[in-house]
Amino acid sequence: MNKKILTLIIVVGIIFLAIFGSWLFWYIKPIKPLNIYILDKTVPTSERTEHKSLVWVLNHNKFTKRDGALYDVNKDYYGFFPINTKSQEFDFKSLRIHEVQDAALDYDALYYADTYGVYYNEWYKNKANDTDISPKVYGGLNQNDYLLLKEMKELNKLIITEFNLYDAPTSGLIREKVEDMFGINWSGWTGKYFSSLDTSATSYFPQWIVKLYKEQNNNQWPFKNAGIVLVHKFGTIAVLEYGTHLNEEIPFIISKPEMVEEYGVPEKVYYPNWFDITFTSERNDILANFNLSVNAQGDSLLKSYNLRPIFPAVIKHDGIYRFYYFGGNFAANAVNNNTAYFEGYLDLMAFFTRNNYKSTKKFYRKFYYPLITKIFDDYYESLEINETK
Repeated sequence: MNKKILTLIIVVGIIFLAIFGSWLFWYIKPIKPLNIYILDKTVPTSERTEHKSLVWVLNHNKFTKRDGALYDVNKDYYGFFPINTKSQEFDFKSLRIHEVQDAALDYDALYYADTYGVYYNEWYKNKANDTDISPKVYGGLNQNDYLLLKEMKELNKLIITEFNLYDAPTSGLIREKVEDMFGINWSGWTGKYFSSLDTSATSYFPQWIVKLYKEQNNNQWPFKNAGIVLVHKFGTIAVLEYGTHLNEEIPFIISKPEMVEEYGVPEKVYYPNWFDITFTSERNDILANFNLSVNAQGDSLLKSYNLRPIFPAVIKHDGIYRFYYFGGNFAANAVNNNTAYFEGYLDLMAFFTRNNYKSTKKFYRKFYYPLITKIFDDYYESLEINETK
């Protein structure tokens, strides 16, 4: 046999055995039944990006529904369901008020991944980058969502919530009720890193941000470098530009030593996605903080809006109820769900993202995955212990 052909057969065989072995190691892991209520109202495409990586974590660790079935990213959630983006067909799945109490009893845990919603320009015009702020098609935290939180809290079940829980289009009344229930207060500000603020060089920058900023600043948009855009709920825009206001262009998360030890996350990780500026009462613990690396000019700009460069990224309460709040859009990551069934996949991902500190995949692998895995592992273990008593 030709030597090159023999070498090729051996290489292909090794690759096949590696893939099969990876799947086999995943397959023989024991299942961990944990019935989780997932809410995602921001699903403008079939990708379901806002809760996709959460389902990946659940399936990779073999957290299953009560019947032992794996979670289906396309079906096992409440919120917006795109049926046909071309013909604008959609459906939504939500709790009615008489179902709230039964749902609280039936589900072991709750994860509100995204409540922002779907908007007219995204859905009917297939354009997410218009200059005008688009009217809502569906979204926002509603009264029944709040009541489910309340019931789950009273039953001491695990509650995990994320960025924009309090943001528009949630009404002020619902927001205040949720804030009071968990001892958290939203400043009204959200923000995001952009690799370029030069609108002539990039087509993906949100034009509504530029329009609002120009309306507030004599029709000027002077920014060219990377930077962070801050948006207030009443429409005020503040821009921190790298070099002008920032020493480091990307926000980063600094975890406290106890979080590093308990959850296996790095002390510092860059975070390139949406975040909000939220504060907490003393009843909660702050496990990690966002840090905007501002210089003197950037610090002065933040102070003019009564803001500080350091604010909570991960908030926890573990007393009479179990509650986490993530101040960023942590679960938003376009992973391939088919890779969840292979042990060691994250190590392979590490090789390809090791030098890209701007990558959401790196944040997902180094921070989100170990954090969520540890939270669910500890909670599942506590349920097992209680069942054996």
